[in-house]
Amino acid sequence: MALDHRSRAILSHLSQAQGYVTANEIMETFNISRRTIYYDISKINGWLEANELPVVQHARTAGFQLDRQAARQIPEKLDTIKLWHYEYSAKERRAWLAVYLLARNRPLYLESLVEKIRVSRNTVIEDLKSLRDELSHYGLQLEFDRKLGYVIKGLEENKRQALVFYLQQLMPKQSWEALIEQLLTVFSDNADFLDVEKVEEVTKIVAASEEELGIQYTDDFLQSLSLRILVFVCRLSQGKQVRVDLVEQQVLAETPEYGAAIKISRKLADLFQVAYPQDEVFYMTKHILSSRIQFSQTIFESSNLQNDNMLSDIVSKMVIDFQRYACIIFDNREEVERNLLLHVKTAYYRVLYGLEVESGLEDPVKEKYPDIFRLTKKVSRHLEKATGKPVNDGELILITMHFGGWMEKMGVQPADRKNALLVCNTGVGTSRLLQNQLEGLLSTVDIIGCVSLRDYEENDQEADFVISTIPLVEKGKPVFVVSPILTDTEKERLLKNINSFVGTDAAAPSSLAAVMDIIRQHTVVKNESALKNDLKQYLQPGLIKAKETHKPDLKELLPIENIQCLSEVVDWQQAIHEAAQPLLNEEAITANYVKAMIDALNEMGPYVVISPKVAIPHARPQDGVKKLGMALLQLKKSVSFSGNVSKPVNLVIVLAAVDGDAHLKALHQLTKMLSNRNLKEKLITAESPNEIYRLLADQSS
Repeated sequence: MALDHRSRAILSHLSQAQGYVTANEIMETFNISRRTIYYDISKINGWLEANELPVVQHARTAGFQLDRQAARQIPEKLDTIKLWHYEYSAKERRAWLAVYLLARNRPLYLESLVEKIRVSRNTVIEDLKSLRDELSHYGLQLEFDRKLGYVIKGLEENKRQALVFYLQQLMPKQSWEALIEQLLTVFSDNADFLDVEKVEEVTKIVAASEEELGIQYTDDFLQSLSLRILVFVCRLSQGKQVRVDLVEQQVLAETPEYGAAIKISRKLADLFQVAYPQDEVFYMTKHILSSRIQFSQTIFESSNLQNDNMLSDIVSKMVIDFQRYACIIFDNREEVERNLLLHVKTAYYRVLYGLEVESGLEDPVKEKYPDIFRLTKKVSRHLEKATGKPVNDGELILITMHFGGWMEKMGVQPADRKNALLVCNTGVGTSRLLQNQLEGLLSTVDIIGCVSLRDYEENDQEADFVISTIPLVEKGKPVFVVSPILTDTEKERLLKNINSFVGTDAAAPSSLAAVMDIIRQHTVVKNESALKNDLKQYLQPGLIKAKETHKPDLKELLPIENIQCLSEVVDWQQAIHEAAQPLLNEEAITANYVKAMIDALNEMGPYVVISPKVAIPHARPQDGVKKLGMALLQLKKSVSFSGNVSKPVNLVIVLAAVDGDAHLKALHQLTKMLSNRNLKEKLITAESPNEIYRLLADQSS
C-alpha cells in the first residue's frame, strides 16, 4: 500500500501526538471530511502492516492512537520510504516535471515523463498544461518538439528562478538525503556535484558567511540556499550562465553580501574545479540578499545607508498605516518596526529579484487571521511601490504573522509560573506569532525565548519544557510539538499535556462540548460563540486569559443610541468630546480615554483623518477602555483636524478597542462603506440618527 502526501502527513501527526487524536482535530488540521479520515487511516494501516508495524488503534470516544513503539520508528521509516511507495500530490508532480525538464540532457517525451512521475498518460498531460501556465509567470515557454521532446525555453535567470521555486516545493516533502538521492538521478551527468558529502561541504561554506555578515539564516533557508547553489554550479558546468546588468552590478557591489558571495564562489571553484564568472558572483549576491534570517547583528549598521534608510521608511509607513487602518496604537512601536525591518530587508530583495517562495502557511493564516491579512495586504503597497512589483501571498503571510504576533501580544501578560523554550526553524515571523498565541493561551507559562533547531541541538537552555514546531530529541525535558497556527482543538490538547506535566487538573476543558449539548437541549442559545468563550474561561481558570473572541458587525457595534447629529462645534477637541459622550454614558470608556485621544493627535498630528471628511480618533485599550464600543458624530459644518482648513471633517467616529482584532470586522464594513463616495455623502447629508443607522445596517448584512 502506497502513501500519498496527505496520508503521510496524518501518519506523521499521529506519531508526534502524545495520546489519542480526535477525529475533529484531524478534520480541522487537514481540512478533510470524517469519511476521508477513515479512508486515509485504512491506507496508513495497510502501509504499517507492510512494514510489520502495529496499526492505528481507534477508540470511539477518544479518537486515533499510534502504538508508542511504532511512533518512535515512524520518522525514520518516512525518511527512508522508497520512491515507488510514495504517491505525489498534483503540486509535487508539477514540481518534479519542471525539475526534470530544466535538467534534461537528452530528449524527454511523454512516455519518459509518465515513467518518472508514475501516473497515467492523461494525468501527465493535464499536469503539463498546468505547468505551462505556471512557467509563463517566469517568462518561460513549455513547448513540444518532435526531435527534442518537451523543452522549456527562456532566459537562464528565469529558468533558475523557476528551479528555486520548484525545489522549494519539494524540500519539505522528503528528507534531505532522499531529495539529494533523487536529484542525483535527475542531474545524472553531474554525479560529482550532487552527493550528500558535497551538499554538506557546500552547507558549511554557506554557513561560514553568517559570521562575516553578522546574521543567522533560518534552518530551512540554509538548506535551500546550499541546494540551489549546488544546482547552479551544475548548470554552470554545462555552460549555462546568467547575465547581470552592469548598472545592477554596481549596486550589488556596494553591499556586504557581495563580499560574502566572492568568498563563497572562490571556495566553490576550488571544491568543484570550475571557473566562477563575475556575473555568477553577482547573481549569488542576489540570493544572499534575499535570504530569510533568524536574526541580524548588523541590520542597523549596514554601510549601504541610503538603501537602509529607504527600507526603514517603508517599514515605518507600513506600521503607521496598519495602526491607522486597524485603529490601534502599538505600545512599543519602535520594537515593532525593528522586528519587521528584519523581515522586510530581505523580503524587499526577494520581491525585487523574483525569488519569492510559498511559506506553506497561506491557507491556515488566511483562515485564522483574515482581517489582519487583509490589512497587511493593504499596507504592503509601500513595499510594492519600492520594488515596482506585486508582493505575492507567501510574503504577505509572513508579514501578516509579524503584525498578528504583536496584536496577539496586546493586553496579554502571562503569569510567572513555568519557563518554556520555543523551537522554530522557519524564521522570526512564525516564531513571533506562535509565541504570542502561546502567551495568550498559557497564562501560567513564560516563553523565555525562541531558538532555531541548530541552537537547540548545540546549546543547553534553562527551561522547564520545550514547545516546538518540529519533532525533537528530548534532552531531559518534555517536548510538545505544535503547528505554527494553533487550532482550538490543538490548543485544548496542548493544555491537557502541559497541565498533566505541571500537575494541574485538566479534565474540565474536555467537557465543553458536552456542556454545550446539555444547554442546547434545555434552552435556545442566542450567541454560541460568546457562550463557548465564557464557558472556556470558567472551565479553565488560570490557564486561558479572558479575551474578546466575538467580532460584532457594524450595526451591532454602532447602535442608534451612539449616533449624534450636530450643526457645528468650536474645534476638533470639542468634536472628540461630543462624539465620545455616548461611550462615556454607557461606561464603555473613561474620561482619561478622551484625553488620550486628544493627546495622541497633539503629538502625532491628524493621522486619524482616514479619508476626506472622515476621522476615526482612538487611543490604546489601557488608556481607559472598559468594553468594545463605537460612536459616530455627524457635523453639518465641517471642523478642521489640523492647524488650517486642509483636514475638514464632517464625520467623527470614536473607536474604543479592547484588543487587537475584535473590532476589525465592523471596521472593515465601515471602511468599505466610506470608500464608496455616494454612501459617504449620504452619511454626511443624512437628516437624522435613524437615517444614518439604516445606512450602516444595510452594510452589515
